[in-house]
Amino acid sequence: MDLSSDTAVLRDLNVRAWRLHLATPGVLATVPLLRGVWGAALRDGSQGQYREVFEGGEAGVPRYLMRPAPHEAEPAPAVEFLIFGRSDPDAEAALWAAWDEAERRGLGPERRPFRITAAVPLAWDETPLGPARVQPGFALAPLPWPAGSIAAGSQIDIPAPLRLLRQGRLIDSPTPADLALAALRRISGLLGPAADPLWEQRSAWLEAARAVPHRTWRGRRLDLVRYSGSQHREVELRGVVGSLDLPDGPGPLAPLLAAAQWLHLGKGTVMGLGQVRILALDADEPHR
Repeated sequence: MDLSSDTAVLRDLNVRAWRLHLATPGVLATVPLLRGVWGAALRDGSQGQYREVFEGGEAGVPRYLMRPAPHEAEPAPAVEFLIFGRSDPDAEAALWAAWDEAERRGLGPERRPFRITAAVPLAWDETPLGPARVQPGFALAPLPWPAGSIAAGSQIDIPAPLRLLRQGRLIDSPTPADLALAALRRISGLLGPAADPLWEQRSAWLEAARAVPHRTWRGRRLDLVRYSGSQHREVELRGVVGSLDLPDGPGPLAPLLAAAQWLHLGKGTVMGLGQVRILALDADEPHR
Protein backbone atom coordinates (compact mmCIF):
# COMPACT_ATOMS: atom_id res chain seq x y z
CA MET A 1 0.00 0.00 0.00
CA ASP A 2 1.28 3.46 -0.93
CA LEU A 3 1.16 5.54 2.23
CA SER A 4 2.84 8.66 0.85
CA SER A 5 -0.46 10.40 0.05
CA ASP A 6 -1.49 10.17 3.70
CA THR A 7 1.33 12.44 4.79
CA ALA A 8 0.16 15.29 2.55
CA VAL A 9 -1.68 16.51 5.65
CA LEU A 10 1.70 17.60 7.01
CA ARG A 11 1.49 20.53 4.59
CA ASP A 12 -1.09 21.95 6.99
CA LEU A 13 1.24 21.71 9.99
CA ASN A 14 3.23 24.92 10.14
CA VAL A 15 6.25 25.43 12.41
CA ARG A 16 7.81 28.69 13.47
CA ALA A 17 11.11 28.13 15.23
CA TRP A 18 13.50 30.59 16.84
CA ARG A 19 16.83 30.26 18.55
CA LEU A 20 16.79 32.63 21.50
CA HIS A 21 20.21 33.83 22.58
CA LEU A 22 20.13 34.95 26.19
CA ALA A 23 21.99 37.05 28.72
CA THR A 24 21.21 35.61 32.16
CA PRO A 25 23.67 37.13 34.64
CA GLY A 26 23.93 35.17 37.87
CA VAL A 27 21.45 32.46 36.81
CA LEU A 28 21.82 29.10 35.09
CA ALA A 29 18.95 29.33 32.60
CA THR A 30 17.25 25.99 31.99
CA VAL A 31 14.29 25.14 29.79
CA PRO A 32 11.95 24.45 32.76
CA LEU A 33 12.95 27.73 34.38
CA LEU A 34 12.35 29.76 31.21
CA ARG A 35 9.15 27.90 30.42
CA GLY A 36 7.79 28.62 33.87
CA VAL A 37 8.38 32.37 33.85
CA TRP A 38 7.23 32.77 30.21
CA GLY A 39 4.09 30.73 30.85
CA ALA A 40 3.20 32.76 33.94
CA ALA A 41 3.68 36.01 32.01
CA LEU A 42 1.55 34.71 29.12
CA ARG A 43 -1.23 33.66 31.51
CA ASP A 44 -1.28 37.09 33.14
CA GLY A 45 -1.08 38.97 29.84
CA SER A 46 -3.44 36.97 27.64
CA GLN A 47 -5.70 34.30 29.08
CA GLY A 48 -6.88 33.38 25.58
CA GLN A 49 -3.42 32.72 24.20
CA TYR A 50 -2.40 30.94 27.39
CA ARG A 51 -5.30 28.52 27.02
CA GLU A 52 -4.70 28.03 23.30
CA VAL A 53 -0.90 27.84 23.12
CA PHE A 54 0.30 26.85 26.60
CA GLU A 55 -2.57 24.55 27.59
CA GLY A 56 -3.51 23.42 24.10
CA GLY A 57 -7.14 24.54 23.90
CA GLU A 58 -9.96 21.99 23.82
CA ALA A 59 -7.67 19.25 22.54
CA GLY A 60 -5.25 19.75 25.43
CA VAL A 61 -2.24 19.60 23.09
CA PRO A 62 0.14 22.54 23.71
CA ARG A 63 1.08 24.43 20.55
CA TYR A 64 4.69 25.11 21.56
CA LEU A 65 7.86 23.53 22.85
CA MET A 66 11.20 24.70 24.19
CA ARG A 67 14.44 22.80 23.92
CA PRO A 68 18.13 23.46 24.55
CA ALA A 69 19.99 24.84 21.56
CA PRO A 70 22.83 22.73 20.11
CA HIS A 71 26.09 22.96 22.02
CA GLU A 72 27.73 24.73 19.08
CA ALA A 73 25.15 27.55 19.07
CA GLU A 74 26.87 30.83 19.87
CA PRO A 75 26.59 33.04 21.76
CA ALA A 76 25.52 30.84 24.65
CA PRO A 77 23.30 30.31 26.52
CA ALA A 78 20.56 29.71 23.98
CA VAL A 79 17.29 27.82 23.76
CA GLU A 80 15.01 27.03 20.84
CA PHE A 81 11.38 28.13 20.94
CA LEU A 82 8.88 26.49 18.59
CA ILE A 83 5.26 27.39 17.85
CA PHE A 84 2.93 25.10 15.88
CA GLY A 85 0.14 26.52 13.73
CA ARG A 86 -0.43 29.31 11.26
CA SER A 87 0.90 32.75 12.06
CA ASP A 88 -1.57 35.21 13.57
CA PRO A 89 -0.40 38.78 14.25
CA ASP A 90 -2.40 39.20 17.47
CA ALA A 91 -1.26 35.83 18.80
CA GLU A 92 2.35 36.56 17.90
CA ALA A 93 2.18 39.91 19.68
CA ALA A 94 0.87 38.24 22.84
CA LEU A 95 3.57 35.55 22.81
CA TRP A 96 6.39 38.05 22.47
CA ALA A 97 4.84 40.44 24.98
CA ALA A 98 5.00 37.53 27.43
CA TRP A 99 8.72 37.14 26.73
CA ASP A 100 9.23 40.87 27.34
CA GLU A 101 7.40 40.59 30.65
CA ALA A 102 9.33 37.43 31.57
CA GLU A 103 12.59 39.33 31.06
CA ARG A 104 11.46 41.94 33.56
CA ARG A 105 10.20 39.40 36.11
CA GLY A 106 13.51 37.59 36.09
CA LEU A 107 14.77 34.08 36.81
CA GLY A 108 15.66 32.09 39.89
CA PRO A 109 14.85 32.63 43.58
CA GLU A 110 16.15 36.20 43.44
CA ARG A 111 14.24 36.96 40.24
CA ARG A 112 17.23 38.25 38.34
CA PRO A 113 16.21 40.02 35.10
CA PHE A 114 17.49 38.52 31.86
CA ARG A 115 17.55 39.57 28.21
CA ILE A 116 16.90 37.91 24.88
CA THR A 117 19.85 39.34 22.99
CA ALA A 118 18.70 37.89 19.66
CA ALA A 119 15.68 35.97 18.39
CA VAL A 120 16.93 34.11 15.32
CA PRO A 121 14.43 32.26 13.11
CA LEU A 122 15.41 28.77 11.99
CA ALA A 123 14.82 27.38 8.50
CA TRP A 124 13.46 23.88 7.86
CA ASP A 125 17.03 22.49 7.90
CA GLU A 126 17.85 24.34 11.17
CA THR A 127 19.89 27.00 9.36
CA PRO A 128 19.84 30.25 11.40
CA LEU A 129 18.35 33.19 9.49
CA GLY A 130 18.47 36.92 10.15
CA PRO A 131 17.22 38.02 13.60
CA ALA A 132 13.46 38.67 13.56
CA ARG A 133 10.50 38.07 15.79
CA VAL A 134 8.04 37.85 12.89
CA GLN A 135 8.46 35.03 10.39
CA PRO A 136 6.24 32.85 8.18
CA GLY A 137 7.74 29.56 9.33
CA PHE A 138 7.58 26.42 7.20
CA ALA A 139 5.33 23.43 6.62
CA LEU A 140 6.37 19.92 7.61
CA ALA A 141 5.84 18.59 4.10
CA PRO A 142 7.63 18.14 1.90
CA LEU A 143 10.84 17.95 3.95
CA PRO A 144 14.04 16.56 2.43
CA TRP A 145 15.60 13.63 4.28
CA PRO A 146 18.31 15.20 6.48
CA ALA A 147 20.81 12.36 6.03
CA GLY A 148 20.86 12.58 2.23
CA SER A 149 19.53 9.68 0.19
CA ILE A 150 16.54 7.89 1.69
CA ALA A 151 18.09 4.62 0.56
CA ALA A 152 21.34 5.27 2.44
CA GLY A 153 21.94 4.17 6.01
CA SER A 154 20.60 6.53 8.66
CA GLN A 155 20.76 6.81 12.41
CA ILE A 156 17.83 8.00 14.51
CA ASP A 157 19.45 9.76 17.45
CA ILE A 158 17.44 10.48 20.61
CA PRO A 159 19.50 12.95 22.71
CA ALA A 160 16.74 13.93 25.19
CA PRO A 161 14.73 11.39 27.20
CA LEU A 162 12.10 9.65 25.09
CA ARG A 163 9.01 8.74 27.12
CA LEU A 164 6.93 6.21 25.20
CA LEU A 165 4.59 4.00 27.18
CA ARG A 166 3.00 0.66 26.33
CA GLN A 167 0.30 -0.51 28.74
CA GLY A 168 1.61 1.97 31.29
CA ARG A 169 5.22 0.77 31.09
CA LEU A 170 8.17 2.64 29.62
CA ILE A 171 9.40 1.31 26.26
CA ASP A 172 13.13 0.94 26.95
CA SER A 173 14.14 -0.36 23.49
CA PRO A 174 12.07 1.54 20.91
CA THR A 175 11.73 0.15 17.39
CA PRO A 176 10.77 1.87 14.11
CA ALA A 177 7.17 0.81 14.78
CA ASP A 178 7.21 2.52 18.19
CA LEU A 179 8.57 5.73 16.67
CA ALA A 180 6.08 5.63 13.79
CA LEU A 181 3.11 5.21 16.13
CA ALA A 182 4.37 8.03 18.36
CA ALA A 183 4.73 10.31 15.31
CA LEU A 184 1.20 9.49 14.14
CA ARG A 185 -0.15 10.31 17.61
CA ARG A 186 1.76 13.58 17.73
CA ILE A 187 0.59 14.70 14.29
CA SER A 188 -2.98 13.69 15.06
CA GLY A 189 -2.92 15.61 18.34
CA LEU A 190 -1.71 18.82 16.72
CA LEU A 191 -3.89 18.69 13.59
CA GLY A 192 -7.04 17.23 15.10
CA PRO A 193 -9.73 15.94 12.70
CA ALA A 194 -7.68 16.98 9.66
CA ALA A 195 -5.31 14.12 10.50
CA ASP A 196 -8.04 11.49 10.90
CA PRO A 197 -7.30 9.81 7.52
CA LEU A 198 -3.64 9.49 8.53
CA TRP A 199 -4.48 8.06 11.95
CA GLU A 200 -6.99 5.61 10.47
CA GLN A 201 -4.16 4.09 8.44
CA ARG A 202 -2.03 3.42 11.52
CA SER A 203 -2.24 -0.37 11.09
CA ALA A 204 -0.77 -0.05 7.60
CA TRP A 205 1.90 2.30 8.91
CA LEU A 206 2.83 -0.13 11.67
CA GLU A 207 3.06 -2.97 9.17
CA ALA A 208 5.36 -0.85 7.00
CA ALA A 209 7.44 0.15 10.02
CA ARG A 210 7.95 -3.44 11.13
CA ALA A 211 9.37 -4.20 7.68
CA VAL A 212 12.05 -1.48 7.92
CA PRO A 213 15.44 -3.15 8.58
CA HIS A 214 16.99 -1.91 11.80
CA ARG A 215 19.63 -2.80 14.33
CA THR A 216 19.11 -3.25 18.02
CA TRP A 217 18.48 -0.06 20.00
CA ARG A 218 21.61 1.21 21.70
CA GLY A 219 20.85 3.40 24.67
CA ARG A 220 20.25 3.77 28.37
CA ARG A 221 17.72 4.97 30.88
CA LEU A 222 17.78 8.64 31.73
CA ASP A 223 15.29 9.78 34.35
CA LEU A 224 14.73 13.43 35.19
CA VAL A 225 13.04 15.07 38.15
CA ARG A 226 11.19 18.37 37.92
CA TYR A 227 8.88 20.32 40.18
CA SER A 228 5.27 20.34 39.01
CA GLY A 229 3.48 23.57 39.89
CA SER A 230 0.09 22.04 39.19
CA GLN A 231 0.76 19.02 41.41
CA HIS A 232 2.86 20.95 43.98
CA ARG A 233 5.47 18.21 44.13
CA GLU A 234 8.49 16.80 42.35
CA VAL A 235 7.67 14.48 39.47
CA GLU A 236 9.98 11.81 38.05
CA LEU A 237 10.18 11.74 34.25
CA ARG A 238 11.40 8.33 33.14
CA GLY A 239 12.86 8.01 29.67
CA VAL A 240 15.55 6.58 27.44
CA VAL A 241 18.26 8.15 25.30
CA GLY A 242 20.23 6.45 22.56
CA SER A 243 20.12 5.64 18.87
CA LEU A 244 18.51 3.32 16.36
CA ASP A 245 20.35 2.44 13.15
CA LEU A 246 18.46 1.98 9.89
CA PRO A 247 21.10 0.43 7.60
CA ASP A 248 18.89 0.66 4.50
CA GLY A 249 17.31 3.99 5.34
CA PRO A 250 13.84 4.82 6.65
CA GLY A 251 11.81 3.53 3.73
CA PRO A 252 8.22 4.82 3.86
CA LEU A 253 8.75 6.25 7.36
CA ALA A 254 10.83 9.16 6.03
CA PRO A 255 8.04 11.81 6.15
CA LEU A 256 7.04 10.86 9.71
CA LEU A 257 10.58 10.81 11.06
CA ALA A 258 11.58 14.02 9.28
CA ALA A 259 8.59 15.77 10.85
CA ALA A 260 9.47 14.29 14.26
CA GLN A 261 12.69 16.34 14.29
CA TRP A 262 10.51 19.39 14.93
CA LEU A 263 7.54 17.85 16.71
CA HIS A 264 9.40 15.64 19.23
CA LEU A 265 7.78 12.40 20.35
CA GLY A 266 6.21 10.94 23.48
CA LYS A 267 5.47 12.69 26.74
CA GLY A 268 7.10 15.92 27.93
CA THR A 269 7.62 17.44 24.47
CA VAL A 270 6.93 20.97 25.77
CA MET A 271 10.19 20.73 27.74
CA GLY A 272 12.19 19.39 24.80
CA LEU A 273 11.90 15.71 25.70
CA GLY A 274 11.64 13.15 22.93
CA GLN A 275 13.85 15.10 20.54
CA VAL A 276 14.72 13.28 17.31
CA ARG A 277 17.85 13.90 15.25
CA ILE A 278 18.53 12.19 11.94
CA LEU A 279 22.15 11.49 11.06
CA ALA A 280 23.95 9.71 8.26
CA LEU A 281 25.02 6.23 9.33
CA ASP A 282 28.76 5.69 9.35
CA ALA A 283 29.31 2.84 6.89
CA ASP A 284 32.48 1.83 8.76
CA GLU A 285 30.73 1.54 12.11
CA PRO A 286 30.64 -2.09 13.21
CA HIS A 287 27.30 -3.77 13.74
CA ARG A 288 26.62 -4.27 17.45
